[in-house]
Amino acid sequence: MIVATGAVSSGQGHETSFAQIAADALGVPLDWVTVVGGDTAAVPFGVGTFASRSAVTAGSSIADACREVRTKVVRAASVLLEAGPDDIEIDDGRVFVRGSPGSGVDLARVVQASIPTFARPGVASPDFEASAYHHVPTVTYASAVHVAQVEVDVGTGGVRLLRYVVAHDCGRVINPTIVEGQVHGGVAQGVGGALFEEMVYDETGQLLTGSLMDYAVPRADDLPLIETVHLEYPSLRNPLGVKGLGEGGAISPPAAITNAIEDALAPFGVRIKETPVTAWRIVARLQQGSAARARA
Repeated sequence: MIVATGAVSSGQGHETSFAQIAADALGVPLDWVTVVGGDTAAVPFGVGTFASRSAVTAGSSIADACREVRTKVVRAASVLLEAGPDDIEIDDGRVFVRGSPGSGVDLARVVQASIPTFARPGVASPDFEASAYHHVPTVTYASAVHVAQVEVDVGTGGVRLLRYVVAHDCGRVINPTIVEGQVHGGVAQGVGGALFEEMVYDETGQLLTGSLMDYAVPRADDLPLIETVHLEYPSLRNPLGVKGLGEGGAISPPAAITNAIEDALAPFGVRIKETPVTAWRIVARLQQGSAARARA
């Protein structure tokens, strides 16, 4: 089974998730499915992979096309097995009459029986392919709550993340491991925006943080174990019930971490108004607060 899609994977695990969608819709083993993405010889049209849209648009298109192919298989199998289409079932690559699994034949046998020979015509047209472009009337919104617990060294301004919890709803979870990986990767990226990553320019507009010598990114030991809670409330906007996940991990960390830092420094009257919340900024805020209290 080959699934060709215009959605190109850039690390989201399309090959696995899309194969799962196709296997479920067709009733075949997962390892029967090969996913090809971004090949214009197979799919000449594709808007692109962005805006947390791949599972919603490409995934729904794959489900639609696979259901159409399944209908063709059922129609051919009903002739081969001499049963009504409503009585035909497909499971694990076998086609059989409901209530009589012993009558089953391999899916390949149904395809073979559909190919005409000199002796006789096929049981159905050997056209077991379909294309689908799923239109989504409006976007799907994922939602999440991020909670950060931090420790701040008031002497150095250093911040250490003690605990990080994400409770999120991306609709139906296709693959929990991939979903957790996207959330964790997004959180790591958001931690970078909250505490480390900054584009600094001089007065002439020259970039001063143009390499990893100057542009700090989170390391593995900067991150705690990220705890993830899956809340599944399927979307009504698409047949899979999924919601876009791509940005759910990355957007909230700066707000959650900044609020946690403010809470930790509340006795000093510190307010954080910009990110990244680097050590020198925290020390500067503490000094400003100390000077303000002295004047008072």
